[in-house]
Amino acid sequence: MNCIRCGPGWRWIFSISVIGRSGSTCRSCSEPFVKASGSEYLAEKFFPLPHTIQNIGRVLNPKEKKQFYTLLLGDVLVNVLDILFLAGLLWVIQYYIQPAQTYRPSFLPPWLANRDSVLLIALFVLLFGVKNFLGYWISKRQARFVNGVAIRISYNNLLEYQRSSFDSFVNTDSSVHIRNICFRPFDFCQYMLSGLQQIITQLSLMAMTVLAILLFNAKLFLLLLLVLLPPVSVVFWFVKKKLTAYKKDIQQSNEHSFRYVLDALKGYVEGNIYHRNDFFLQRFIRARRTFSTHLFNSLALQNLPARIIEVFAVLGLFVLVLIAKYSGNNSSMLITIGAFMAAAYKIIPGMVKVINLFGQMRAYEFAAAEPSITSSSTNKTVPAGAPGPIGSIGMRHVHFKYGDRHLLHDFSTEIQPGDFLGISGESGRGKTTLFNLLLGFLPVEKGAILFNGIATPPEDIQKYWPQIAYVRQQGFFIHDTVLRNITLEETAPDQQRLTEALQATGLDEVLKLFPEGLEKMITENGKNISGGQQQRIAIARAIYKNAPFILLDEPFNELDEEAAQKMLAWFK
Repeated sequence: MNCIRCGPGWRWIFSISVIGRSGSTCRSCSEPFVKASGSEYLAEKFFPLPHTIQNIGRVLNPKEKKQFYTLLLGDVLVNVLDILFLAGLLWVIQYYIQPAQTYRPSFLPPWLANRDSVLLIALFVLLFGVKNFLGYWISKRQARFVNGVAIRISYNNLLEYQRSSFDSFVNTDSSVHIRNICFRPFDFCQYMLSGLQQIITQLSLMAMTVLAILLFNAKLFLLLLLVLLPPVSVVFWFVKKKLTAYKKDIQQSNEHSFRYVLDALKGYVEGNIYHRNDFFLQRFIRARRTFSTHLFNSLALQNLPARIIEVFAVLGLFVLVLIAKYSGNNSSMLITIGAFMAAAYKIIPGMVKVINLFGQMRAYEFAAAEPSITSSSTNKTVPAGAPGPIGSIGMRHVHFKYGDRHLLHDFSTEIQPGDFLGISGESGRGKTTLFNLLLGFLPVEKGAILFNGIATPPEDIQKYWPQIAYVRQQGFFIHDTVLRNITLEETAPDQQRLTEALQATGLDEVLKLFPEGLEKMITENGKNISGGQQQRIAIARAIYKNAPFILLDEPFNELDEEAAQKMLAWFK
């Protein structure tokens, strides 16, 4: 077959020297919609905490759950020790300032009971320091644990993207994937995982405080319940309702603003040439303003519970003062008033923290509910087992269409080792689609893709990817050196294959223009090199792979005729 110079609308297949993902996601948000049953809806609506805990449990693997429970127990223990040491501090101060004949504790040994000695204070300070060091150690372990969970989720989400469907790659906006991979795992860990741990800790401390009140004075507990329960219920309902409204706007506007800023960054040339910078700027600012407004409104809302609950606590205090005034039992009521104040100002901060944390958890619950971050991954993996060398690739009576538009109708062909094929056609007639079918990115509507004469479904075509190299029409570049853009690996390159790739593409001469040579840094999307240099690097990457089949999609349209003919001669 005669060689034809590649121009606009040309595709070339070289089978001397002709990759794909499975699964599918929502085109708009990459999240499947799951219809909940009536009981699940009621449970989430009226008893949301167990539902939230269940969602978090789906994300953590067994090892992480064990770590979570262990660290949670340690956190509760440290908080209990904080209370006990605070009480102990008051007791030590009282012990030293009281006269010796007033109080002599029987449980202290003589060498500690001496008020003229500082051994008791020294021992207390030592134990206090050990307690604080234990608290710091547990906090550090918690930070390491949360960090590990976030990194694992990001790893799994990126892995899932790499194994997702070609349809997801084409139709889902990059901002959605970036949020799922980079931001959503840390939202989950910061607001859901850490929030749940703090809620359980605060509820445990509040429960112990309530138990102490019951043992001291059950009537006082009833008064606290009557005073604090109504405002807590009303505030909790109000905060939950407002944050539920905020969370959807926060999520959507954040993704929109990220999408728009990517468009603005990529549209630097078009924005200036077409005088459309204001278009990019205004739509980003509108989305970002919506995000910021709802975000900071939700943060301001967190100050409301403390203010309202404190008002009712003061009201309860005045009720006790009035009771003491008109009952005439001032001495006993003074103790009750003191206990009420101590209990209220111990319970109120806990209540406020629980309400705020739970509001945050409700606002960010989507981070735990998303199936892609669950511990039991449903990712499809590349089938195991090498299929043997490729002897031929073909299509047999293939039909394919997009909607009502037919691109391939009863198409058949076969490519043998040594074949040198070019495919021409008008733009949009299905040349790239043909390659996507051959490589298993898209399933055929009718007919079959043949490898070695055998009909091969897309999931089995993946087995042949190690023997295939592909240069897309839109070049792919990473922000790294020329060398890494060719090899796509961190390890030392194969020098023989690298030299061959550089010579075949003429990069050996091009690199002489750069003092750094192969260490020349390529910026985002190859913006700091010419189109011809981009194509040389992309083709060098395919040659370096040393695959028996190479597919090139409009590979020479940025090269001069001499360079294109030189590469064609090398491929032949």
